[in-house]
Amino acid sequence: MKEVLKVKDLKKIYQSKDGEITAIDGISFSVNEGEFISIIGPSRLW
Repeated sequence: MKEVLKVKDLKKIYQSKDGEITAIDGISFSVNEGEFISIIGPSRLW
């Protein structure tokens, strides 16, 4: 299959009233043609 997306060391930080919240850190993956992906997790970390 043909690779159509490659993500390396993804990091997502949200700002809250109490400071920064790291939601994702160090995620790497690739997606091939015809594949479906999803990143799921809790909506709140506190």
